[in-house]
Parts: sequence; structure tokens; C-alpha cells
Amino acid sequence: MSVNRRFPVLASLAAVLALAGGGVAAAQGTPVAPPADATSPWSRMTSAELIAAAPDDAWLDLDPARLMVLRFIPAGQTEPVQVVSLLAPQFAPDHVATLSALLDGRFFDGLAIVRSQENYVAQWGDGAAATASGLRGAAIPAEFDAVIPAGFDPVPLPDGDVYAPRVGFWQGWPVAWDPAAGRMWLPHCNGMVGAGRGNDAGSGGPASLYAVNGHSPRALDRNVTLLGRVVQGMEHLTTLPRGTEALGFYGPAQARPQIVSARLASQLPPEEQPRLQALDTGHPIYVELLESRRNRRDGWTLFRANRLEICNAPLPVRVAP
Repeated sequence: MSVNRRFPVLASLAAVLALAGGGVAAAQGTPVAPPADATSPWSRMTSAELIAAAPDDAWLDLDPARLMVLRFIPAGQTEPVQVVSLLAPQFAPDHVATLSALLDGRFFDGLAIVRSQENYVAQWGDGAAATASGLRGAAIPAEFDAVIPAGFDPVPLPDGDVYAPRVGFWQGWPVAWDPAAGRMWLPHCNGMVGAGRGNDAGSGGPASLYAVNGHSPRALDRNVTLLGRVVQGMEHLTTLPRGTEALGFYGPAQARPQIVSARLASQLPPEEQPRLQALDTGHPIYVELLESRRNRRDGWTLFRANRLEICNAPLPVRVAP
């Protein structure tokens, strides 16, 4: 297979926008459901079948320079596990650049996962250590949202949202936006990676990171800087034992999972770089996938919801063939 497109620059969304009602104006106006094509074989497939049937040109390579590879040893084990996250410079460019510098300097090596709170977050890193070392990354200006860029053409969800005027998918990301304010942001879906902070907006940074490990805490949207999303190995974070201290922080009597290394994939030897692909949210089969999640087509589902929430449409990711 030959796929040479990479995030964050994706192919044109013209085909899918035609299905969705056309162009930026439609995306930022009243969302409408794409018309069903009953003649298409895709219209009868389940989500799993659609993902399996997606053609090679529907899959995009994930750029190794935008993949963070975290390796840590869970308590009671001897071998490291690996969690891979895709970074989002489109939404938090300063945080991603600062994190990349920390990864290049091997800041996280030898630190620990410090918190595991069920159905909320797992957290790692050490902002105090960054400050003590004179490193930038413990406290930088917040990037809670971003200006909607020219050419912003998301695939909108037609079902509305409690927390944002509009939601949909853009350049491989779930995205919320406010057309009137001209701002966009990432929603707190399962697996999203953010920078921990104190009460002040600028008191956080990528020296202390967390990943959402349960139901989507959307009330955190635009209150914390989100800078990426776990795309492989999330199970290693969701199965961590709960910390015994308040908010799930590990207590002094608990063994903390130790971080072996954290690098950009592009910093690793070629044979160690994860080769991952994500389904192109600008491909027509993705629109059909959203409809299959809105109204499930499997034999078990008796009541079809005819609704889809932004965090209930996780982006399919696979190992590149």
C-alpha cells in the first residue's frame, strides 16, 4: 500500500462536504444530516464492517513527528508497556512545541505516573521538577481554544451538543466551535491528553500531563489546554490501580508506575517507531461510519437512537499494513 498523506495536512474534504450540505457556510450554519444512500453497500454495514471495508485511500499515515511514545512499567511488572498519543499543534501550538522540547531533552525519563482516578484521568510528569530545572513547561500561557482558521471545513454532527454551539470532525479531530466568536476547541473525550494546571489559567503546562480515562468530562472544555489524544495503548492507562490519596494521587505506600522513556516517534530508531494510520474524517466512508454509530445496524440493537454525541465517535486507528 502507498499512502503518503500525513496529519495535520489532509486531503480536500470536498466530497464529504457535498454530502454534508456544502462548504464552510453549511458547516458553521445549522448542521444537517448527510442524506442516506440506500444503494450503497456501505449503508447496510455495521461500524466494524465499515472500518474493515475502508479502502486504502481512506487511511492516513500519522506523522512520527506528532506521535508521543510513552513507555512505563506498571507496578508489580517488569516489562514496560507503551502508550502512543497524537499531538495537536492545530489547537495548542505552544504546548506542543514546548512538549516536543521536553521530550527531546528526555525530561520524563525516570519520572512516574502520579495519579489514577477511575472514570476521570491518569496523570504523569512533574511540573515542580521542570521549574526546579529551569525548564519551560511547568507554566505557560493557556491555549484553551484557538481562532478558527481560514479553510475550516469540519464535518458537522447534526444532533446538537450540550456544551458547544457546533461540533463535528476536522483534520482527524473531534472539534467544537462557536461561529459567532470565531473560536474552536477540542472536547474532553475519552483518551484526550491535556496539561494539568492550578487555579490560574497560566499555571499549567506540558511538564504535567493527563489523559481522560473514562466518561467524557466535558465541563472541563476550555478550562484546560488539550494538546493531543491517545491513539494506541489506552488500556494501559485505564487499568492502572487507583491512587489512595485525594483525587486518585498515589500515596507514599503505593508503588508508582515508573516512566522508562517518553519520546517523539521521530526521535526513535526506525525499527521502534509505531507505524499507525487513522481513518480520514474527510472520506465519504467516514460519513457513513458516523451514521452507523447514530443508528446501529447490528443484530443486538433493538432501539436505534438516531443521535450521536461527539465523544461517542472515536477515530478508528490501525497499524499500517
